[in-house]
Amino acid sequence: MKRILFLSAFVLAWVTSHALPFEPTSDPHSTTTKWYYLKITNYYINGSCIQQPGFPVYYRTSMGLAPSGTHASHWCFVSDGNGRYKVYNREQKRYLCDDGYLESGINDELAVYYRERTSDTFYLLRSYVDEDGATLTFNLCYDNEENNLLTEATTGNVLHGYFSSEYADQGSDGTNPDPDPTWTRYDANGVGYKFVDGGTSDVDNEGISNLCDDDASTKYYGTVNNCWITLQASQSVAVQQYSIVTANDSRGFYERSLKSWLLFGSNDNRNWFLIDTQNDYPMPFDDQVEVVIPVNDSREFTYFKFFCSEGATSTVQLSEVWINKEPHGSWNIVSTQDKGCGYPQVMKKQCSKCHACKTEFLEPTSGHNYVDGKCSVCGIYENETILLYNAQLLTPLYVKALHANRNGDSTWPSAPAGWNEVGFDDSNWTDLALPTASFGHTGGPFTSLQYNSHWYGEYNCYWMRRTFILDNVNAGDSFTLNCVHDDNMVVFVNGQQVLNAEGWTATPSYCAWDNSYESFSIPASAFREGENVLAIYIQQNWGGAYFDCELRVRKAGSITVAGDVNGDGNVTAADVTAIYNWILNNDDSSIVNGDQNGDGNITAADVTQVYNILLGSK
Repeated sequence: MKRILFLSAFVLAWVTSHALPFEPTSDPHSTTTKWYYLKITNYYINGSCIQQPGFPVYYRTSMGLAPSGTHASHWCFVSDGNGRYKVYNREQKRYLCDDGYLESGINDELAVYYRERTSDTFYLLRSYVDEDGATLTFNLCYDNEENNLLTEATTGNVLHGYFSSEYADQGSDGTNPDPDPTWTRYDANGVGYKFVDGGTSDVDNEGISNLCDDDASTKYYGTVNNCWITLQASQSVAVQQYSIVTANDSRGFYERSLKSWLLFGSNDNRNWFLIDTQNDYPMPFDDQVEVVIPVNDSREFTYFKFFCSEGATSTVQLSEVWINKEPHGSWNIVSTQDKGCGYPQVMKKQCSKCHACKTEFLEPTSGHNYVDGKCSVCGIYENETILLYNAQLLTPLYVKALHANRNGDSTWPSAPAGWNEVGFDDSNWTDLALPTASFGHTGGPFTSLQYNSHWYGEYNCYWMRRTFILDNVNAGDSFTLNCVHDDNMVVFVNGQQVLNAEGWTATPSYCAWDNSYESFSIPASAFREGENVLAIYIQQNWGGAYFDCELRVRKAGSITVAGDVNGDGNVTAADVTAIYNWILNNDDSSIVNGDQNGDGNITAADVTQVYNILLGSK
């Protein structure tokens, strides 16, 4: 929060030439007591004001700038019978700068009293008896330039600003409504939020308050230890989710990624309770993209503190920290990437209100250039479809992922029940940007591959899910999974295990995607019409880490080369073997076009058809 400091200042003469700007009371518990808001320039003061021990003259208070409870900003002026008026808080039931928590512990010489200046501004007068018995008197005022609450003595400088009081109108329920400061952000339910306090920045215009200005085009940049912020809400609120928005140049400075953090809640800005903690989070490198962290915490708080505990390196940057759902405005198109050749359009959009960005994929605008059944541009076969794209050239693609560390030296954690099946609720899983890789992977074998999020640490694992729709499935359809995995990988389709790959992909150094991935055939029997899910479990043991994948299907009957059963473009003994494996073992892993004679079945007659082609017979 804005720190409110009391510094020694100068004593001013007692002036009472103006009428009181409030109606005093002799009893703060009276039903007729008039309550007021205290303001320092444009800020309201709440009731969490205490004197810090050991600081008789120069000391801090935790005076806030908005309410911490129902009546935290309600003050009254209690006459002491000697022409002075002690300032009393309705919620805390104590006087301003009381040395005891309850009003019964009030020390009159420590209390703050009203001192009139004009009809609408005033001083707050405080006396203090030092160790030698001398009485010191101070006047509290507000410094506009430094956002500090100051005291000024006779040897001090001129006053910069003053307190003012504002009557709190009675509500229909007999209580006084709290003031409404200028909130810098509102969530989807209309709750306001504003910056209270935070760490220091390495750049003047990239300070911590940028994290609560509702503008993703501004950012905080500084050291990890200084990346913390306290936010205040306009009312007590439970956290259902919170968001972190990446910086406006995250792609160019991925080494400044946020890695681990904590979120706390409080109702008095002093006692804090942990709401959520994240460790080794794979933040995406997309610029100004919102990362939503589901929480669903039932406790209600008024203050929230976000604290960065670790970054990818010693510096860190981000643009926003949002409590609860952000009410985005309209999404305007910023740029469109169209590779053609059957690839989907990549459209980047930006929110008109907060300037956060998101990516959408649209249908391709141009087809492939097929030569002898194969695209001369991207290498896809005719009638082959990419069900799930890899993320090498299509900006980050997201999967739902759950991360866990190995237990001890050898025990790996168990998978969540039903995680690899259609209909599993993965809403609380992480949106993982693929490809994900270990930090600094560019010096290793994957140096020519894309890299969109950090995969931290050793001996940990991910469970990942990607869903897709199939209009129909035929027994002769050929499904291929292309992937780079480091390390062990187990693949499921609709709950059925279809692949178990030990070790890592032996990718040569400095290779692009097409020369790096492994290809695995997946039986058509694992798929079904309608919604399907590709579920992948992957372990990271020691050394580097990397993962990206794509899934393709080649429909039965789509091969134009007669006799080419396995779809490799040639007619060899392997095609005969593929049909035999289907007939004898129901193995369709190599079948692309098994029905060679067109009778709708794959039988020995198709074997004969291929033999005849091999032998040159018609």
